[in-house]
Amino acid sequence: ATAAAASSFLGTRLPEVHSGSGRIHARFGFGTKKAPKKAAKKSIPDRPLWYPGAKAPEYLDGTLVGDYGFDPFGLGKPAEYLQYEIDSLDQNLAKNLAGDVIGTRTESAAVKSTPFQPYSEVFGLQRFRECELIHGRWAMLATLGALTVEWLTGVTWQDAGKVELVDGASYLGQPLPFSISTLVWIEVVIIGYIEFQRNAELDPEKRLYPGGSFFDPLGLAADPEKKETLQLAEIKHARLAMVAFLGFAVQAAATGKGPLNNWATHLSDPLHTTIFDTFGFFS
Repeated sequence: ATAAAASSFLGTRLPEVHSGSGRIHARFGFGTKKAPKKAAKKSIPDRPLWYPGAKAPEYLDGTLVGDYGFDPFGLGKPAEYLQYEIDSLDQNLAKNLAGDVIGTRTESAAVKSTPFQPYSEVFGLQRFRECELIHGRWAMLATLGALTVEWLTGVTWQDAGKVELVDGASYLGQPLPFSISTLVWIEVVIIGYIEFQRNAELDPEKRLYPGGSFFDPLGLAADPEKKETLQLAEIKHARLAMVAFLGFAVQAAATGKGPLNNWATHLSDPLHTTIFDTFGFFS
């Protein structure tokens, strides 16, 4: 009976509540989403939103840096789950009645005190922000790398791997004393160690902004006001870079060229080399 009640197939098991009737009250998570009850934090009135006249959801109260109330699909909406009781599964009883819904509960999406698994399966604002920031930083590096490599070598980002396989590993045109497979293993070990260290951190702020001599060697975030300004600038640039690299990918699939080549082609005939002409909207 205990194994059946604890089955992950039925839902998320919560602590049992025993009643005098001999029935086991178990709470399980399913279903709908509902805004949680928050305390302490105040929303920011008259803040800029993602379009004039927009109404921000309650859970996007402006306390996060770069929060403009944008969540059209409600992905960041805190999840609320039904709680219900199940029967005692007692084989000695003539009849085991089905359980009833006894309430609801909201699953906390905060960072938990469990190293290497700081989040549950529930995605909340904190986890979305961490994912957004990390992907944005990678996108900023990737965008800069794609433009720089094409400018210096003429090789587009989508063809860089093919060039490495044919000509061997190189960096800015200089050959490296490593094979591609060796470089892959070096990357796996280094990035694996970094991810290992990052997931061991349980402070939500440090997970996003570790600082220190490695990540803030110039001490730019020492001033609290300057720090918030820099955080806002970073998240804006991160979002722009993610959109930009999506554009690079679409361009590469549609034209087979790199971003600088596509830009030069557009400048050569701005009225007839646009995204509409590329996809044949006016043909």
